[in-house]
Formats: sequence, C-alpha cells, structure tokens
Amino acid sequence: MNFVKEIAKELMPEAERKGLSDFMRIIRLLFHFEYLESRDKLKRNFDIVTAHQDDNEALIDVMKESKMTPSEFLDVSVDFVSDFCTLLADANFSLLTQKEWELAKAEDFMFTLPCDIAWDKFDKELLGTFLKQNPALSEGLTQFADAALLFKRGNGVAKAKGMFIMEKVEMFLEMCIMEPLLAIVGRPKTVFASLGGVGKKRTAMVKKDGAGKGLIEEERHDVTVIERRTLRRLLPNPLAILKNLFKTMELQEPTFKEVVLLYRMAKPVEDRQAGPGGVGPLILKSFHDIPMADLEMIFPEVNVTVKFKDMLINVTLAIIAIITFLWTLMTGGWTKEVITLISVLGGKVAQSVTALMAAQTRYTGMMAKELQAKSANSQTGMLMHLMESMEDQECKEMILSYAVLAANGKSMTLKEIDAKCEYELYDRFRLKIDFDVEGAMVKLLREGLVEQRAGVLYTATPLKKALKRLDTKWDNLFDYRDDGGATKADDAAMQLEAARKARYQTVEATLREQLANTDAERAAAVGKLKGQQEEIAKRIKLLEDAMSSYKWRTG
Repeated sequence: MNFVKEIAKELMPEAERKGLSDFMRIIRLLFHFEYLESRDKLKRNFDIVTAHQDDNEALIDVMKESKMTPSEFLDVSVDFVSDFCTLLADANFSLLTQKEWELAKAEDFMFTLPCDIAWDKFDKELLGTFLKQNPALSEGLTQFADAALLFKRGNGVAKAKGMFIMEKVEMFLEMCIMEPLLAIVGRPKTVFASLGGVGKKRTAMVKKDGAGKGLIEEERHDVTVIERRTLRRLLPNPLAILKNLFKTMELQEPTFKEVVLLYRMAKPVEDRQAGPGGVGPLILKSFHDIPMADLEMIFPEVNVTVKFKDMLINVTLAIIAIITFLWTLMTGGWTKEVITLISVLGGKVAQSVTALMAAQTRYTGMMAKELQAKSANSQTGMLMHLMESMEDQECKEMILSYAVLAANGKSMTLKEIDAKCEYELYDRFRLKIDFDVEGAMVKLLREGLVEQRAGVLYTATPLKKALKRLDTKWDNLFDYRDDGGATKADDAAMQLEAARKARYQTVEATLREQLANTDAERAAAVGKLKGQQEEIAKRIKLLEDAMSSYKWRTG
C-alpha cells in the first residue's frame, strides 16, 4: 500500500495532497466494512470444514447436535471453495492451466529429482462437485483439478550459474540411452512444451449459490512470457553437451512469486478425526518464488525415485553379474577366479541396491529441505493473510486509478488508464504488474468517484466532491435517526417535559422577583408610616406640655 500512496501523492497537486490522504483512509475503511460479512462467512465455513482435523471439540459437538449429514457437510465445503476462489480472484490470483503444467513437467531447472505424485490419495469428490457446478471455470484447467487447485500470482525470474557437470552427464546419458529406449517402446519423453495461446485473457464465472445467482466474473491471465534458459535448451544434443562439459552455464527460469495450493486428502491423517463421511483433512498451503519447471515439488504425496544415472549403474552391474553367472553355468568353468568374480559382482549389486535406497532417502530429504525454504504459510494464518491481501489489492487499484485520472485533468480510456498505472509502477519501483483497471473502474463508478462519458471515456470526480460523497456514505452506514414512530413520540414527550421545566423555572424566577419588589415597597411604606407616627407623637407631646401650663377658669 505504501508505494501506491507515494505514487498517488506525487501525481496530485500539493494543495490536494492532504485531501487525498483522507480519500485513501475513507476508501480503505469503507472497503473493510463492506467485506466484513463475506470474510466472516468464509472464516465460519472454514472452521466447520476443518473442525475434525483440528480437534475442535466445541464445534464438533455443535455439528453433532445439529445432526449435520455428510451431504450437508459437502455443501458447506463446496460453498467454502467457491468463496475461496472468489477471494483469490479478487486478490488477482489465477488458476494454473494445463499448458503451464505441461511446460513445468517437460523441463527441469534446479530440482532435477524424478518424482511421481500419488493422485489416488487425494479426495476428488469436493473439487469435482465444485467444478461441475462451475463448468466455465474448469475450462483449460489442469487434468488434476478435481484433486487439487493451484493458484498463482506474480512472475519473477530465478537464475543459477555454474558448470553443472553432474547434471550434464545425467542429461547426456538420458539423451543417448533412456530417450531412445522410451521412443522404441512407444512412450517418448516430452522435452519441450508449446504454450500456443500465451498471454491470452479469458473470463470465468464462479457460482455463489446453488440457485446460480451472484455470479462472479474473473479474468485469468494464463502465462507471462519469460525467456527460459534451461540446460536442455542451451545444450539440445549430446554433441553440445560434450563441447560445453566444463563450460560455465547461466540458467534462467520464470517463477511464480506466490503460489497457493488447495486440496483435500481422501483419508484422515493418523491421530486425527475423520470428517462426516470419512473424508480427510482440507489443506491450504502457500509458497513463494517457485520456478515453473520445479512446480511438482510443492505437491504432497510425492514419491521420489532415483536418478537415471544411479539406475543405469545398478542395472548394468546386475546385467554383468547375471551374464557372468550364466556363462559360468554354460561353460562349467567354476574356477576359483570365476567364483570370486561372481561374489564380487553380487556384493556390488547388493551394495548398489543399498546405495539406491540411500539415494532415494537423500533425495527425499533434499526435496523436503528445498520445500521448507519456499513455504510461506498454511491453514488459518494463510486464509487471514489472503483476506488482507485481497483488501489491500482492491484498495490500491482504486486509489491509483483515481489518482491517475484526477492528475490527468481530462477524460481517459480504460486502455490509457491501464497503461499509465502500469508505467508509474514500473517507472518508480520497477514493478511489472498486469493492472486490473476494469475491476477498479467498476468500484469507482459504483461509489460515484468517477464519471463515464460517451461510453468509453472516464473522468475523475473533483476531490472535494468525492470526499463529501465518501463522508456522507460513512455517516449513513448506520441510520438511527427519526423514524416517525415510537422514537418520535418519545422525543416529543422529552421536548414537552423540557419545555414544562423551562416554563416552571421562568415562573418561579418571576415570582421571586415580584416578591422581592413587594418586600421593598412594603419596607418603604412602613418606613414612611413610622416617620409619620413619630411626627404625630412629637405634636401630641407639644400639645400636652402647652396644656399643662394653661390655667383654666372655674365657676
């Protein structure tokens, strides 16, 4: 995500970079929210499908209580596979094709051990049912698609440099002995595989349910052309091998950057419970940087055999011992020297057989070590990683497409947008990516962040307007506003109660004010009356004094 952010910010004007940061954050949050239910369903079905192999007793008890039948368990399993394929398609993974598999088998890179995959140990009911429900998806897939599905994403290059003397000797022996013998018995070995329609895209549909609804469209990119330089291509005949036996060679092979393998075993693993119907465990595994020619080594149940050189040496010794023994019987020359020779040859044969068994064990260990180095993740951890990868991939495509359109300032076609996005990724980070512009544009149109004109031209919605639309959608994810029913009545009652309290408080304050004013008026009136009373008392006193000095006449 970081490199897409850098490109997007560099494309946008300085004044809009802060708004673009908010744009990217809201896009990621909305996308995460919208896919939450799908992720939960995928994880829930995966837990059910793997409950027995993980000894999840609580979930097993729930399945027993609900009386889940083998048929119902198969339906849940197929549903999980459908959602898993959709998840990987959204994360830009594609399924391995039969042509790619033929190319992988025909040549060797660094993993030159002869091996054979025991397909009979794989369950074919689950994926066989899934492919029957999605016949368009199965078109062009590998012949073993009903046993295992192999997804791949991204291409790279693996290189190796050295003399490879032992490898040259083995290839020389194969050219001179094994391949002619196989041709004589009518089983010629395929040396090179022609890919024919390389780089073509096609559309497949994945059913989401039994009713055929919710079909998902997936674009599949079969092969990216990368020059192969294997020993067989550089040294196509025995004479070339002899001329370059001690010459340093530089090999090159296309690789798949990420590989995901989905399969179910026919029988349960030892010390693990069998699922309903006696099925074995469902396995998810991921690997990284797998050379195309060495693809066989990632499969389980691989039987490693000895190399042709080892087999030739042992067969030759055995033939010599048998011829010597027969010659001795026919001539009757049981001399001490002959007996010694036969004993030595017998010992050599026994030693060779032991060496063959040791070589097979050693080769198996070499394969396990190489495979461990390229293993990435498995089961729940890988599932969670893929979910995050899908979200990250989808958001990056939307953000980069919008930034390219907005920075361009005028309408562009899908082809122009695709070319510009791929150029920016390569120019800044040397990333060669097949950009999914169609998927990004569908999502941008759905959100109203891009406008379509004249059917083939696309224009970015101005950033401020786009931010407002995204913010409005975010604000309205949950709507608990007035619904015109009980909530409205409750709000009205609360408003009436608040108004009543407000009126009561207003009246109370007015009364307090009026009482205060009345008290002041009464105090003033009392003061005035008291003054008048004092004045009257003074006058009465004066009158009493005057009357006490006045002499009244009598008689």
